[in-house]
Amino acid sequence: MEIVIRAGKVKTATDAITTPQAMKARSIANFLPIPSLLTCATIVHNEDDNSTSIRFDTQAGPIRLVLPVAEGFEFHIIHDSDTGPRILDSIPSAVRGSSLSVRAVAFRISEFLRTRGLK
Repeated sequence: MEIVIRAGKVKTATDAITTPQAMKARSIANFLPIPSLLTCATIVHNEDDNSTSIRFDTQAGPIRLVLPVAEGFEFHIIHDSDTGPRILDSIPSAVRGSSLSVRAVAFRISEFLRTRGLK
């Protein structure tokens, strides 16, 4: 499922968003190795903040994997708690000079949630 936040309003995505971040988010979601993650994953396009993330509903509340806006930056894992968003971890987008594949990012987020008992 994909949602779009535009001018403070949340709507289900009816028109295809074709930004590079949107394409990468869809690819990461397709490679999630745990079926329960795939069913609870929601791609969020926040046009107000110019960000794209994959949101997972977990036992501790919503966890988001925020995609970098440009190459060379990190993916951030953020917990949206009652007190506000908090960065839990980061995944570098490049390892040893080469770009991290979407399959590797999907594996890392699934392992992050699994090892912490969130999914």
